[in-house]
Amino acid sequence: MKRLMIPALAIAALMLAACGDSSSTKSCQTIAYCYKTSDAPDKRKCELDKAFAEQKAKAAEEAGTLTTPLYEDCWEF
Repeated sequence: MKRLMIPALAIAALMLAACGDSSSTKSCQTIAYCYKTSDAPDKRKCELDKAFAEQKAKAAEEAGTLTTPLYEDCWEF
């Protein structure tokens, strides 16, 4: 019985640590900043640099092609 309890407790502890609270930062390897435009509605355009992604999304908005505003996505590599 003890052999089963130790792995079960370890798994439960890992699950609790992974969940975290909603105010904590995202627990992912890489945060990407994405948006969608009308010229490629089925594809999202993503950048790793937030400032660059904001510039590209703003340019798309000014051109009238922005369909989905800038949002964060979690990339697991």
